[in-house]
Amino acid sequence: MTLRSYIGRMALAGVVAFICIITFFQDGDSSLVSSLPSIPRPNPSPSAPRKFASLRDRIQLSELSWKRTVSQRHQMISAMPNAVVKPWPKDWTEEPGNLVMWDYFPAAWSCPHDVQRVGRLGDGGKWVCGMSVYESLPAPASWTGSAGVPSGGQEGLVVYSFGINGDSSFEAELLERVPSARIWGFDFSVNGWGPQITSAVSQRTFFKKAGIGAKDEPHLTTNGPLYTLQSLMASNNHTYIDVLKIDVEGNEFKSLEAFMDHVRREWKHGGDGVLPIGQVMIEIHANEKYISFPNFRRWWERLEGMGMRATWIELNLLRVTLFQDPKPDCTEYVWVNAKDQQNKLWYE
Repeated sequence: MTLRSYIGRMALAGVVAFICIITFFQDGDSSLVSSLPSIPRPNPSPSAPRKFASLRDRIQLSELSWKRTVSQRHQMISAMPNAVVKPWPKDWTEEPGNLVMWDYFPAAWSCPHDVQRVGRLGDGGKWVCGMSVYESLPAPASWTGSAGVPSGGQEGLVVYSFGINGDSSFEAELLERVPSARIWGFDFSVNGWGPQITSAVSQRTFFKKAGIGAKDEPHLTTNGPLYTLQSLMASNNHTYIDVLKIDVEGNEFKSLEAFMDHVRREWKHGGDGVLPIGQVMIEIHANEKYISFPNFRRWWERLEGMGMRATWIELNLLRVTLFQDPKPDCTEYVWVNAKDQQNKLWYE
């Protein structure tokens, strides 16, 4: 075989392969491209199924899904004998029993964006709704130059993190991927950030050796000092938090209750009654020594009334596997604020 004939055959094979590829991708019924998600196109006729394309449509659809689960929750609880729920049943019963705590509070509100894990696998990392949206936010120009990063104000993505405990993988990755992010961290049990925070991003972090509580207790030496969320925000010149990460071993109930009381007081003086928080990553410790089911339900539904929607859930099974606790009463939730007009996730 001559070199010329070999080149000719290779060229012919290339042409044939190219035609096959074009034919494959133009096949509207069986091609790979047609099976991938795409932006819905306008309906060809009024009788065609509706296409939920816009961000507003997706949010409205999630609200409908959430309302259905709330209705189911109320129905299931009402059907229980004397409306008494056993959050961790040990014996099989007739319906409507055989639900555990978390079954009553599903993550039924779908994040209308991507959901990505940030930080290490397992305990310490967090799921984030709309991570790509946060990544697209530019860093404010005022941060550049020798002046450094200002200590307060609403510039960029404002992040609060309660509960460090030596692991800052979530904060480190968030700072690396989101140039507009600044993080205020709080933990009375450690003296600073975990080793994951490097010098390259440390100038966008601020740490205070303190915890979150139901009231200000600056002189508390055992499990303290403690401050309310509203006091910490005021001290940092913040009126809004874009992302709140909270893991405070059961103290989440009283501390968020106090913040809801604060927001309600503001509402009576002209506020909108919506929590000034865009997204929350929270580890909930529903141990019965911290909170009963009726109080948990009241606390949860009060948060829902102020805009919060559960969009992701991840059980923390270390309570069962490592500590041999028979009740999986510790879990991670992601909430987004569906009523919030300041939420950067809802910008189009």
